[in-house]
Amino acid sequence: MNPLNHMNPIEQNLCNKADLAKLPIAGNIELLPLCNMDCKMCFAKMTRAQMEAHAPMHDYKEWLEIAKQMSQAGTIFLLLTGGEPFLYPNFKELYIELKKLGFIVSINSNGTLINEEIANYLEQDKPRRINITLYGASNETYAKLCNNPKGFTQVMNAIKLLKERDIDIKFNCSLTPLNIHEIDKIHQISVDLDIPIDMGFYMFPPVRTNNVGNEKYRLDAKDAAWARFRMEQLSYGDEYKNLVKYTLDNYRNYKQTEPYKKGYTCRSGNSVYWINYDGTMSACSFTTDFEMNVFEEGFSKTWGELVNHVGNSQLSKVCHDCDKRPLCGRCAAAAMSETGDISGVPKYYCELTSHYIELLEEYERNNIL
Repeated sequence: MNPLNHMNPIEQNLCNKADLAKLPIAGNIELLPLCNMDCKMCFAKMTRAQMEAHAPMHDYKEWLEIAKQMSQAGTIFLLLTGGEPFLYPNFKELYIELKKLGFIVSINSNGTLINEEIANYLEQDKPRRINITLYGASNETYAKLCNNPKGFTQVMNAIKLLKERDIDIKFNCSLTPLNIHEIDKIHQISVDLDIPIDMGFYMFPPVRTNNVGNEKYRLDAKDAAWARFRMEQLSYGDEYKNLVKYTLDNYRNYKQTEPYKKGYTCRSGNSVYWINYDGTMSACSFTTDFEMNVFEEGFSKTWGELVNHVGNSQLSKVCHDCDKRPLCGRCAAAAMSETGDISGVPKYYCELTSHYIELLEEYERNNIL
């Protein structure tokens, strides 16, 4: 998750300048890989035994030392994630100290652990936003997908507590074969509660070896394309006809004019970074072509090495020249996680995009745009 989603124009301009200057303006810290739920498609979870066998969690005071280095290097925006971050020992103390250091802090959470105590201390010095993943529109779906038959009720209670304290919330939603039947209901919940939502139609393959096989719980390419199409229909309502016309016009008139050059095509490794719970920094949570430990090497050195690596990497020439490029969301992370190589061609995304174009063109024919 990028902590810069839903930025205002001032922040956008600031971050664009950080990209050019290669300043680490935004960071993501995975505090732990543990979670109180057991979502079938999870790409990152570990059991406690698996975690301890790989590396124990770092104490919050250790993270604060790294955070001071991050701040000195230029980091302003910080996203705390997991696993479930509210399971992290001394989360409250860490959060309070990070705010004292001046970070603009956002939090990723499944929302099921947020109680009055947590809501109260967050109210004292509010986070920029809490991003809550909404896995469904019913306890039945939470039971099937997350092994938590009370999950939906718990999340709705958390929303109530946070709203009462005027804490900003955004929904994320990972669409899978086990919750896609509720896509309309999920969207309506966001409308009724006046909470923005990002519905994820594309799901990366697992990044940890203990989760290999979890990709069977992601949508196949055709269903993912439909999810993208339906999500846009729900979001744009009466304006959807205009969006389809605009999208297809852009696609049909597209000509690649940008030179094929080195580097990633997103902020990752340019102004944004990810740090795993063990201290390993990478461009984002799904790229493993560069990994270096901030606790061992220090933040500034690690960031410099990451920037150098990303600047000398090169994505696929096939993707660069593809006529579907304006509608394809492929990136370094997709290439790496789908093919094992930054320069690989993520065929799943190719299929998804082709199916999506077919849906747009069918809509165009039926509505005579």
